[in-house]
Amino acid sequence: MKLRYLSHACFEINNAKTVLIDPYFPDNKLAPKYEGSPDLILITHEHFDHSDAANFDCLVLAPSTCKFKRMITVNIGDTFDFSDISIKAVKASLHHDSKSSSGYLINYEGKKVYHAGDTYLDAIDKIAKVDIFMVPIGGTYTMNIDEAIEALKIIEPELTIPMHYNTFPEIKADPKEFQIKAENSGFKVKIMDFGEEIDI
Repeated sequence: MKLRYLSHACFEINNAKTVLIDPYFPDNKLAPKYEGSPDLILITHEHFDHSDAANFDCLVLAPSTCKFKRMITVNIGDTFDFSDISIKAVKASLHHDSKSSSGYLINYEGKKVYHAGDTYLDAIDKIAKVDIFMVPIGGTYTMNIDEAIEALKIIEPELTIPMHYNTFPEIKADPKEFQIKAENSGFKVKIMDFGEEIDI
């Protein structure tokens, strides 16, 4: 199974099916060119930098504040099964001016992947046996680096990938600083380049 980082909070998980999370391509100078054809899109909340799904012809899971033509509304705690993919909506902070926000816990090919969405530490609860944890580190609209380290201590993931940093001046953060602090606390971190793909 492949995991590709497309900058900001956007990831693609690809095997038999392709899942795209929080697409953000127009006006995003950090985003690589994307020519994928997702089978399913997950949107954490309605803000423009997380919800660029209108031009894709596939099913979208999103909170009620989003409106797409092929959409299933998600509420925290809802679970959805798509072939061999299981997805659970988990809580995220109602940060800045978002009226409805979630994270996603994705079980796919025996791997448990947790995309925390735009959240602060208050919404992080213990989840057993997380293989991959995508955690925001940019501060301002989400956790900062030190708060993200505290999130790792709660989740205890096998591997953490920092996200939601350096897209805008307000969320400038050094992922290397996060990596050093996390590894000093006993956690494994992978800093992914924009467009990089790894096997998970």
